[in-house]
Amino acid sequence: MTRNKENSEERAYRSIVELILNYEYKPGDFLLEVDLSSRLNMSRTPVSRALARLVTEGFLERMKKKGCYIPLPTPEDAQQVFFAREAVASYVASAVALRATKNDIAHLRGVLEKEKQAFLSKNKREEAKLNEAFHLGLARLSGNKYLQSCCRNLFWRSNLYIFYFDSFYRDAEMPQLTPAQHSGILDAIEARDPELASQLMCKHIRRTYEALIKMQ
Repeated sequence: MTRNKENSEERAYRSIVELILNYEYKPGDFLLEVDLSSRLNMSRTPVSRALARLVTEGFLERMKKKGCYIPLPTPEDAQQVFFAREAVASYVASAVALRATKNDIAHLRGVLEKEKQAFLSKNKREEAKLNEAFHLGLARLSGNKYLQSCCRNLFWRSNLYIFYFDSFYRDAEMPQLTPAQHSGILDAIEARDPELASQLMCKHIRRTYEALIKMQ
């Protein structure tokens, strides 16, 4: 695959995920190649490859003769997704505590400051992007490409539940706690305390899951 093809597929991949997370599609909807190609102003080949990749990663499912669709959320799947994310993300946090540089930490501090400002201005979409930047930024700093891939898939899959239950963002407690929890995790990383970083990340993700369960 040439570099241009790789870039086209990556753009299609990222664009489709953003359409889903920005409420353009909802669980149960089919994502058709023809419609997406027109909407993204791209040829069908990178769109088809991106959809196939999302199916392989478990973000979408495929129905024979009908195409790809966003799976309907279930309590059982939510539990599996969040428990898996809790295990992987807590390990990543501990690994980053042992290898992050001062520049890495400074960059993440900047992300968290922007996240705080987005929260204060009630910019939910910007908050979501910065939340992703923090969590996937930690995955990148782990230095393990397999952990990065796993974290990305679990993050986006768990976000399907967060966005599906939109009242998550209307709850007074959870959004307010998120910046503080992120800051605590980063403090532990900066202190080179892998055990504490792992514990705080585990608590952070578990709290999100428990809040979602209450809303169901």
